[in-house]
Amino acid sequence: MLMLALGDSITYGYGATTPEHSFAKLLQKQFARNVRATLHVQAKPGWTSRQLNRSLRELACIFDEAEIVTLMIGGNDLLKSAPFLLISNADRIAQVCERSREEIEEIVECANRSYNTFALATLYNPFPNFALAEQITNQYNDMLRTVAARNGLVLVESQKSFRGRESDYVENYRNGLFRDIRLFRNPIHPTDAVTTRCIRRFIEHCNALGHERGRRHSDGA
Repeated sequence: MLMLALGDSITYGYGATTPEHSFAKLLQKQFARNVRATLHVQAKPGWTSRQLNRSLRELACIFDEAEIVTLMIGGNDLLKSAPFLLISNADRIAQVCERSREEIEEIVECANRSYNTFALATLYNPFPNFALAEQITNQYNDMLRTVAARNGLVLVESQKSFRGRESDYVENYRNGLFRDIRLFRNPIHPTDAVTTRCIRRFIEHCNALGHERGRRHSDGA
């Protein structure tokens, strides 16, 4: 079984205590308990949805083989647009969400197949005490939920895994405010503890989808 992990620094494993503790590697290990699982990671620190989308031209031969696809993207879309978003202009926020939606829809079109399990994760907000960051993250996640529903994807609510536990789950967490941003040791990336929790959520969603597909197959038989 081939697992294709798409994303940015989180999928790449940045911030994990070791490469073996990255989201993609830990998820591969879970599947490897039952089947022979191989992994391809298409992710780089700093990638936006546009950069990830452009990189997929390299993967044409992989899409048809992947049985599991994960997509965790969007945090850099927001961070790189922060100078415009911080003025709290509703039109600006909507524009950023729409540009990301177009790129993400193209990514889904490339990698989604009727026979694979495609999981799309919502974003968590590493600045929970900054009301504007919460508003923007919620609006972006509403867009992701729409994409997931429209394309029949598994939606993994990373936001719910973090809610109320950011001080434990965000590496280098300080005050939960945007002014905590630094050149180094930014309070952005997840700790190992929450990565494990998100994997449990993903496995639960996959199992539920498998049961639902099995039920539909039986009803149609």
